[in-house]
Amino acid sequence: MKLCVIRHAESLANAASDLDNPTYYYDSKITERGVSQAKKLHNRIKDLSFDKYFCSPLTRTIETFSIIFPNHKPVFEPLIREHLYHSCDVGRQPKTLKKIFTNYDFSKLENYWWNNNIPINEKLIKQESHNDIRNRLIKFLLKIRNLDANNIVLVSHGTYLSQITNYMMDNCEFYICNYDELCKKFSI
Repeated sequence: MKLCVIRHAESLANAASDLDNPTYYYDSKITERGVSQAKKLHNRIKDLSFDKYFCSPLTRTIETFSIIFPNHKPVFEPLIREHLYHSCDVGRQPKTLKKIFTNYDFSKLENYWWNNNIPINEKLIKQESHNDIRNRLIKFLLKIRNLDANNIVLVSHGTYLSQITNYMMDNCEFYICNYDELCKKFSI
């Protein structure tokens, strides 16, 4: 099984000089530059075929996914969300996402999916450790282990995906890796 991992397009938070300034960037959207990046990637990979699509439920990944894969529906997977560290990594409840992204199904998301399904003040940033994101990646790899698919897409985030690639990907960069090799890397 091959995984095509894609980092989301440039977001308002990526373009900000200070992520934690008083204006904040809760669940940041992509910029006009980000829209252009996603369109370019769409054109580069539009002829590739995939069996299954996974997307982080944060707005910047959903917007990126909708441009790159306009004719496909993803599985929204909280395990592939970004490392919760800044305001831009705080998500929104499924009912709010559904109002914005009317063509997608968020019914399988818990209300506080970005906080491991634990109710929290929605403006609170409860930071995760790097070990937390590593554990989420291992859980995701185990979850897809028996999936009947040869080529899978993950639209996710820089810090999360750096565990796979061993470097910080550029916005809208894609990287293809082998599932079995990843499992060996994480001893699963």
